[in-house]
Amino acid sequence: MNPILRKSIVYLFFLTVAMVLMYFLYRNVSWSEDILPGLRSANWPLVAFSLALGYLATIFRGLRWNVILEPMGYRAPEWTNIHTVAFGYCMNNLVPRSGELARCTMLNRVERIPVDKLIGTVILERVVDLMLLSVLLFLAFVLHADALNALLANAQSDSGAARTGGVSPIWYLAGGGLLAIAIGVVILRRFAQVRLVARINQFLMGIWTGLRSIVYIRRKMLFVAYSLGIWVCWTLMTWCIMMALPGTQGMGMDDTIFFMGAGSLGMIVPTPGGAGAFHGMSELAFAALGYDRKVGKVFALISWSGKTLFDILVGALGFLVVTSRNKRN
Repeated sequence: MNPILRKSIVYLFFLTVAMVLMYFLYRNVSWSEDILPGLRSANWPLVAFSLALGYLATIFRGLRWNVILEPMGYRAPEWTNIHTVAFGYCMNNLVPRSGELARCTMLNRVERIPVDKLIGTVILERVVDLMLLSVLLFLAFVLHADALNALLANAQSDSGAARTGGVSPIWYLAGGGLLAIAIGVVILRRFAQVRLVARINQFLMGIWTGLRSIVYIRRKMLFVAYSLGIWVCWTLMTWCIMMALPGTQGMGMDDTIFFMGAGSLGMIVPTPGGAGAFHGMSELAFAALGYDRKVGKVFALISWSGKTLFDILVGALGFLVVTSRNKRN
């Protein structure tokens, strides 16, 4: 199958999933009575400030990228890194899971840094972010153990997920994935040419070089500071939007941390920008904390829509800035 056609089919599938989720989440909601009053009463300057915090997190991520690249002998202008990271966020909102490869390809074109090494650094970033997300989920469990149990119970009852034959469906997915990998390895070894295998091996070695760069990072404290700064900005961003809505102004930082953990789990579903999945998890999280589900719907609508539009706008602007600079050079 043509790669473009295959990617288009995958994109349309997850776009359809997002639309179906949004339909079921908002089909029984009165926009005139439940949504519009919440939008009118929101503190929009505070919402704008939350978006500025989100962009500050993008700046931290761009600066951290250079700290990871330094041990391999590469360095890009700071604003180039920041703009390429913003472009990656933009692409993630348009085509799920495409942003990381897009920003690596873009930085390769303007700075000639090998793509395989860039992909290795991005995987490293994801590992670090996963570790920090695990800490956040642990804090959410410690601060709101009852709410977490309620969230899991609500998610199970709402989705109607049931075990099939006594075995969780995730084990079927894991087994199928391992089987597909095994078949792929057999086919590659049987039919691939030596040159192709050598290229794949070279590509994988480049990724490994990017991954192990964390061992040789010179400015380790700066790397830690940038990593923590990213998650602090995201947490404060969420808290600001909560303070901007009359129905959630009473929520404390412990509630925010709980919601951050729950919202991050919702973003695992590869719909465009987390559409639908984030909205559904927001509703469940607010219900677990004892709030009306309609409050969660309004919050998710403002939070997701604002950040998505902002990411697309800033990412498109970053693309224009970097490409125009590359043409001048």
